[in-house]
Parts: sequence; structure tokens; C-alpha cells
Amino acid sequence: MAQTRSNTFWIYAAALICLIAVGFYMFSKSDFFNVKEVRTEGLSNVTANEVLQLLGTVKGENIFLTDTEALAMKVKLHPLIDQVQVKKELPATLVVKVQERVPVAMILTGDGVVVVDLQGVILKFYDSWPAEDNPVLTGIEVPETIGPGQKIDNVNLNKALLLLGQAPAELLPLIGEVHSTTDGQVSLYMTSGIEVKIGFDAEFTEKLKLLQELLNSEEYKTVEKAIKYIDLTAGKPVLGR
Repeated sequence: MAQTRSNTFWIYAAALICLIAVGFYMFSKSDFFNVKEVRTEGLSNVTANEVLQLLGTVKGENIFLTDTEALAMKVKLHPLIDQVQVKKELPATLVVKVQERVPVAMILTGDGVVVVDLQGVILKFYDSWPAEDNPVLTGIEVPETIGPGQKIDNVNLNKALLLLGQAPAELLPLIGEVHSTTDGQVSLYMTSGIEVKIGFDAEFTEKLKLLQELLNSEEYKTVEKAIKYIDLTAGKPVLGR
């Protein structure tokens, strides 16, 4: 008799679990879990409306059936957006976290100015001088066949962007131009007008650190107005007057 009662208990328990599972499944398909709100985070230069347009029609979809990875890929099509993460907040909210591309340099072309990020991705074309205050990259050709959101494949550009990426934060505002020659040499032109000869380096950290230390030294400040160029090609600063 005890064995029979035990078997009956487990049958009822199994039936109850099945009912609960079916009930939860039916509840998850109800309108209660349809997407009602889309919240954006991290936007600065991109508007929330632009993000919503790229997402397409998501409101009204069941949140459990929403493919967040596919939505993130849609938003990444925007040329000013670098990284996207779409998360679900139950019961009915999607959160779109955006990391925008940051303009770091400008390239002069025959038609105007191209603004790029640190990866060499084109962010925007300007017919006239833009408001952004970023270093100008010269000696670099921009193909006519590419546009915003596409990466410029250029060895000299990669080297110039590597230099900007390795420059100390305090030094960056002092760099007005990065010039690359056809043979691969790199020079800086400070906003003060002083040329800094870097050389053929593939890594710039040590030379830029030396340059920063030199510019901050009291000895340099006393002769700065007489300096025409700084030569760092040999790894040790040489001042030219």
C-alpha cells in the first residue's frame, strides 16, 4: 500500500510540473512579453532615431524570440558606430548599448576633408574645414570608391594612426599634422610650427615619450622660440635652429 501511495505522489508531482511548464510556456507567448520599449545608451553623435531606424520593427515582437545578435549587426551598419550590444530587460524592454567611433584625424583630399577613427574607418566627408579639432594626415591617398563606414587600406595611414594611438594624452593636442612620405618616413608638425622628424619607425612609444619629456623640460622652454625642428630619428633629440 505504501508503495502505491508513493507511486501516486510522483505521478501527481510529474503532472503538476507539466502543468506549470505548459502554463509558463503559454504565459511567455502572451502580449505581456511583447517588446514595448527600446532604450539606447552611449549615444553622442548618433541619434536614437537613427538607431531605431536601423533596428527596424521590433516593438510588438515577443522578447523571447528576439534575436539580439542580429539586431546588433543591423545597428553596426551605421558608419559612426563601432560596437553594439543588445540586451533584454524583462518583461518588455530592449536595451541597445552603443560605443561610437571616435574621430582622431583628418585627411585632406582634392574635394575636401575626410575624418577617420583610429582604425582608419571613414566617418564623414566634409566639403569645407570641419569643426573637429584633430591632427591632419598628409601624404595619404583616399580612394574615390569608398565611403563612410569603410576602412582605408593604406600602409602610411596605418603608421600615422599607430603614432596617434601611442602618443601621450598630453602630447596629442600639440600635434597639428602627421606627414608620411612615399618611402615610409614620418614627421610631426606641432601646432607651434616646429617639425619633429620621427623616421621609419613601426613603433613610436619611446620616441614620443622622449618628445614629451623634452617639451616639458625647462631647458627646452628657454630656447623654444629659436627651434625650427627636432630630430628624433636616431632616438636622441637633436635640436635644429
